Amino acid sequence: MQMYQKNLEYIGLSEKEAKVYLSLLKVGHAQASSLARKLAMKQPTIYVILGTLLRKRILKEVVVGKRVFYAAEPPEVLLNMVESEHLETIKKMKRAEHIVAELKTIGRDDGERPVVRFYEGKEALRQSVEEFVAQEEFSEGLDYGIYSYDLLPKIFDKKHLDEIDKKRVENNIRFRAVYSGSQKVIERNSKLQELIKIDQEQFPIQCDVSIFRDEVRFHTVSEDGKNPSGIVIKNKEIATTLKSLIDYIFSSKNLV
Repeated sequence: MQMYQKNLEYIGLSEKEAKVYLSLLKVGHAQASSLARKLAMKQPTIYVILGTLLRKRILKEVVVGKRVFYAAEPPEVLLNMVESEHLETIKKMKRAEHIVAELKTIGRDDGERPVVRFYEGKEALRQSVEEFVAQEEFSEGLDYGIYSYDLLPKIFDKKHLDEIDKKRVENNIRFRAVYSGSQKVIERNSKLQELIKIDQEQFPIQCDVSIFRDEVRFHTVSEDGKNPSGIVIKNKEIATTLKSLIDYIFSSKNLV
């Protein structure tokens, strides 16, 4: 039993959790009081452990009359538990990457350099979009953009663009952008969008630029459309400057 216990500890159970699971796996089912006596644990401790194992879905409650028994799920469920914890770890890693980038900005008032991150390839750009829409405070109320309508589909999948638009609408975020392209005028998806079209021949736009809060994201793609890449710069001064330039264009020209 000691070897089984160590194996269960290896895949994520604590020592006491492993003991309770193995005990129930061996006897079939038992009440909390009998488990406490058998494993020499205090009854409040047993209830805490049982609650944890129930949440991990490797135990189940069995009610007989007015009495509550606990039974171990088949060992195969341990695979589901490990997989669930693995997915949660991936989610935490993505969140941690963003948190680390945020923490690096502390002290910028004293002259720290901007935080810069690079992306290469479709998968990396997908991650960039996911980070963008995962922001708890998605924006300060107004996002900005500079993009080529013809170039955008070569950089991003429609699904990712729709995710961003949906997030903006859900959070009542306005989007102010300057764009170019072969299409005469882009039909605005909602009243939240403010768009100005410029002449592509006279003022070529060859990358996508997104600005929100103090973060600027540049995305581009090679001529064959196979190697998209991106640069994220987190710097208040750079973001404010680009926002001001777009605001200046809007103040000088009627909206389309």
